[in-house]
Amino acid sequence: MVSDRMAAVLALLDRTGANGAGGLSHLASAAACDVLGVDGISAGVGTGPEGPALAWSGTAVSTSLENSQITLGEGPGLDAATSGAPVLISDLRAAQVRWLAFAPAALGLGVCAVFAFPLRIGVISVGVLVAQRGTPGPLSAEQLTDALALADTVTIALLDRQAADGGSADRAPTGWAAPVTYRAEVHQATGMISVQLGVTLAEALVRLRAHAWAGDRLLADVAADVVARRLRFDETNL
Repeated sequence: MVSDRMAAVLALLDRTGANGAGGLSHLASAAACDVLGVDGISAGVGTGPEGPALAWSGTAVSTSLENSQITLGEGPGLDAATSGAPVLISDLRAAQVRWLAFAPAALGLGVCAVFAFPLRIGVISVGVLVAQRGTPGPLSAEQLTDALALADTVTIALLDRQAADGGSADRAPTGWAAPVTYRAEVHQATGMISVQLGVTLAEALVRLRAHAWAGDRLLADVAADVVARRLRFDETNL
């Protein structure tokens, strides 16, 4: 059963979740700090090979953590979005073999525990909810129940927000422009790199991620350079 404290958060989220990213982010951050016993929480939209695009984040560390997963192409959030099952990492130090690039990056941000929950409606995958903490340790049984309930409610809130903004699969609604534009640019850049190098789309995405990682840049920023023709991969060493 959901705790009384989380029930109050879910009721508030149900009333205000479609009103925009600011209110949703505020509520999620409050839930993370006050109920789940974590330091930050974020939500990503989409489940393509490039990973969920960050829709909103409550803290700077949460944003950096999600950008690391997107750029490196690995991490609990991507695994949860792909598998459709929660990925609960109580101590990242013990998971460095699983994520050779992401785990050290996350630890460098001061993150020691990550809990990722897929956002789904039946068999339809919407994205992923990721909570992180600076100290190791698992969620309690009550916290896990609360987190699953929060993920369900955030899924509905995100879909409601998209519907309220007039969103569709073919155009980017207000408040969703960043994740939709990000995905479009990464797709386009991947295709351009594939043509430039004569490689598969999968290899082109790997090359794009490698270039971003090597330059300590966001994947979206490198993709934007490729699309704007400021960067050609047949003129680089990657």
